[in-house]
Amino acid sequence: MKNLKFIAFIFATIATIPFLQSCNDDDDSRNDQLVISTINTTQDSKDLYFTLDNGKTMYPGNPQEMGSKTYENGQRAFVIFKELDEPVNGYDYNIEVKRIQEILTKEIVTMGEGENTEENIGDNNINTTYMWITQDNKYLTIEFQYYGTHQNDKKHFLNLVINPSDKKSTTDTDNNYIDLEFRHNNEGDYPEHLGEGYVSFKLDKIKEQIEGKKGLRIRVNTIYNGVKFYEVKFPSEK
Repeated sequence: MKNLKFIAFIFATIATIPFLQSCNDDDDSRNDQLVISTINTTQDSKDLYFTLDNGKTMYPGNPQEMGSKTYENGQRAFVIFKELDEPVNGYDYNIEVKRIQEILTKEIVTMGEGENTEENIGDNNINTTYMWITQDNKYLTIEFQYYGTHQNDKKHFLNLVINPSDKKSTTDTDNNYIDLEFRHNNEGDYPEHLGEGYVSFKLDKIKEQIEGKKGLRIRVNTIYNGVKFYEVKFPSEK
């Protein structure tokens, strides 16, 4: 199986997080793999399976060992697993789940709607180190860096924003992309040291706009270089 995204530091990060479900006392982790996927729930959220970003599906072959935790349908997550040899009809892979770590998963918001004011959404500095869109064009995932104290009681807020007041000029080439803004509100947290994380945004709100477009153009108020614009192509355009 080809991992969609494998980043060494994630193992170190997840290793500090308690298990979200039990697992076998198996010390042999040499064949463990890590992917980012979407959790799909079935039968009133009692059962689940995973969809990889390339559209392939994974069936959890050890549900009795995954505990009683329930997940929201469409939740994005890191999954550490071992691939099993026995196939399961209707799925691309049969896996033994070792650990699930949820990724912050949010809807796109529109500036000016309800509580989504400029002040609440904020525009504090943040870096995007990697961005990609799933094969089905349903999610944008962002790997990011930001400064803060990184204490549990210091919350930062992240949003992917439609900004109707954006007055920047466009060209025919620019119109091939959907303009969005990645916004960060540090809630006054002190910029003590650099940290990193992941967030996924559902693209349902712009679903009708995607056809005929090459991708997304994301405005980011970066840490060192001010406002920059990044183009992320839809998989069909790569």
